[in-house]
Amino acid sequence: MSKTPKAIDLKQETVEISAKIATAHEKLAGKFRQKAQRAAEKVRDAKTEVKRALHRRRFELYGDAAAGLEDRLRELQGAGEKQPE
Repeated sequence: MSKTPKAIDLKQETVEISAKIATAHEKLAGKFRQKAQRAAEKVRDAKTEVKRALHRRRFELYGDAAAGLEDRLRELQGAGEKQPE
């Protein structure tokens, strides 16, 4: 005879997984914000226009990536609040 599988509380499982995903989004967005900040500092220190353009583009890319993650995080958090009981 096989054992019956342990009952899974789907609501609790969803909350736990959502928390892990939110933490990962926050951590990665923070890293991207730091990289964007470093790129902004390098823009000010760059001697040539080519280097300034390169660092400005990095600043934009990292900033956009961080903003996208933060937007997605807000969506995830909002979806978690709207779930029916």
